[in-house]
Amino acid sequence: MKILLVEDDRAIAALLWANLTAHRYAVDLASNGQLALEFLMQWDYDLILLDVLIPKLDGISLCRQLRSQGNWTPILMLTAQNSNEDAIAGLDAGADDYVIKPFNPNQLLARIRALLRRGSSATAPVLSWGYLCLDPTLMQVAYKQQEITFRPKEYTLLELFLRHPQRIFSRTAIIDRLWSIDQSPSEAAVTTLIKDLRIRLKAAGITEEVIETIHGLGYRLKAAPTVEKSAEVQESKGEKDTQTHETVLASVDAVEERFRLSLESRVRVLEEMEVALQTHHLSPEQQENGREESHKLVGGLGTFGYPKGSKIARSIERLLKNNSLLEERQAARFSQLLADLKQEIALPPTPSTQEI
Repeated sequence: MKILLVEDDRAIAALLWANLTAHRYAVDLASNGQLALEFLMQWDYDLILLDVLIPKLDGISLCRQLRSQGNWTPILMLTAQNSNEDAIAGLDAGADDYVIKPFNPNQLLARIRALLRRGSSATAPVLSWGYLCLDPTLMQVAYKQQEITFRPKEYTLLELFLRHPQRIFSRTAIIDRLWSIDQSPSEAAVTTLIKDLRIRLKAAGITEEVIETIHGLGYRLKAAPTVEKSAEVQESKGEKDTQTHETVLASVDAVEERFRLSLESRVRVLEEMEVALQTHHLSPEQQENGREESHKLVGGLGTFGYPKGSKIARSIERLLKNNSLLEERQAARFSQLLADLKQEIALPPTPSTQEI
């Protein structure tokens, strides 16, 4: 499954990318709305993860434009603005769901799975081919109730065929679905991947051909063999893929460290704005830059263990949201909020209690 992530905050984008790729999604990243629109004109995606406040073309306008053009790819909107007006605007523009930053990673992944199921023609959560069963929720594949281990790309390719049993996929189409833009391989890599998947399935005891070659066109799922009864899929709720879990944790730790190191430069933007306020040299552009930086801090601080700092940053963002320049009383309020923010982020982050 391929997701287009549209997010201009590098820390949040890195966190989302780490979680999504660890759960075997192919991810393309666009840092602004115009770039996202260009991606969507060239490639197909299974879902769009879209921030509301992004440069060049905001998320709500992008969503509205896509729907007007007949693009009904599921859209999950992200925002750090906790208001009913933003939620209503996003949903009225055509978004399918809405998540507020900071978010619980597991909850976000569950929302993504729900939207993907809603947009899929599959009526059951478990995809099957004879006694071969793939559970997208648990990311597990079993044949006659015996679990099969796949490499990430092999798993994703098998899921693609199981979700579209009648469709013929060319090598180019498979590349578009399985690889991100900056990882596009040659068609020979697809041939090798098909071969590896067939070997893996045969090693699991499947004697029938699962993936058939349509010469000159590509590949498709072969008609499933008749079985006496549907194979029972063992529910393993509470059990997690240890390797995936450790991969996500390692990636998240690295992202958190980069975010903490970036705090000094982020706060410096607000400090420079404070100096400009005190010397009466604040420009509209500088105030807008401060608003954008405080907006990013709302989501970043809340996500990486500074919930109080996130609330302070939200207050700063609201203060700067007015188009007119700050007055003297508002400037004093800004200085106090900035001092509170610096005091808060000087403390160690709150240990996360959320499971990844």
